[in-house]
Amino acid sequence: KGISKEFPGVKALDNVNLTVRAGTVHALMGENGAGKSTFANALCGLNRCKGTLTVDGRARSRRTRAGSCFQVMQDANHQLFAESVLDEVLLSMAKPDEEAAHRLLAALDLDERAADHPLSLSGGQKQRTCIASALASEREVIVYDEPTSGLDLHRMRQVARLIHDVRRRGAAQLVITHDPEFIMACCSWVVRLEDGGIMESYPLDAAGTRRLSGFFMHEGALDEKP
Repeated sequence: KGISKEFPGVKALDNVNLTVRAGTVHALMGENGAGKSTFANALCGLNRCKGTLTVDGRARSRRTRAGSCFQVMQDANHQLFAESVLDEVLLSMAKPDEEAAHRLLAALDLDERAADHPLSLSGGQKQRTCIASALASEREVIVYDEPTSGLDLHRMRQVARLIHDVRRRGAAQLVITHDPEFIMACCSWVVRLEDGGIMESYPLDAAGTRRLSGFFMHEGALDEKP
């Protein structure tokens, strides 16, 4: 409620109010500078902002949000710390479980790289390692910043299936993305930010799907103009 954030000369977020129910996946859309990443960072306690975040009706301070939220950053190099891919996933688990970690890595075609150092991976593999860590964390809120950046169609669909599976255990998930196929594959709600505020918010039911398709068709038409 009332999430606001200002940088020198710029109001990045302006009194943003959003409710995300357990078991939903919200797609956060918007142009560069709309406030998407700032909003994600505010939710996860990575920046100071005005406003209140509650989880299950309880207000969470910036410091305690880390225990409730997990963010997959756009630059995977900022969150890879362990000596192996397997250790990276185990590190995010409340109770380390190697068998479960291997299953998760296998689902993302990473199990053959389990013993490798994360920084030896390709960009897409690093991104999938961070996603595996997020899913293994079983946090109440998971935020993904452009999780399919650098992934091919097959990998994108793998990630979409896993995010869809996490819905079943009740996590609230938010995805910053501009990929319509990815949104349709795993998201249940669309939120579009503009100039630090929410311009529109709607469920991806039949009407919402038509609305989303119309938005991307309009964007495509604008891109084609000389």
